[in-house]
Amino acid sequence: MSDPTFLLLSATEWTALATRAMAVAAVASVVFSAKLKKSQDRVIDLQAGMIELQRRANLLNGALESHSELMLRLKAEERGKKVVWWDPTYESSVKQPPPTKPAHGESAPLDKIYVYVPSDLRRHPDIS
Repeated sequence: MSDPTFLLLSATEWTALATRAMAVAAVASVVFSAKLKKSQDRVIDLQAGMIELQRRANLLNGALESHSELMLRLKAEERGKKVVWWDPTYESSVKQPPPTKPAHGESAPLDKIYVYVPSDLRRHPDIS
């Protein structure tokens, strides 16, 4: 008697087909893994580039802030205005605004200019 068939294939033919399918799946898995690794490497390179760009942007931003603050202080000194350092964390660990009372439509007096103390020199430097 011959092998019983299922969907026109014998048991040995099904075994051979399954073996081939597993081999193809293994090769496909290896190829997919290699391509995925390449893609992951590209993403990591892209992220490293973005981190470097952010670092440079932060340096530029800090330089511009330093320059703006220095120019403000020089102009204020030229015009005889009082420039006062302000530590927003001096009295408590909660940031406090300068002692001015800004209101919509009111003039902003420039007799005294408050300049923030750099974060690392504040009484509570961990508060941003």
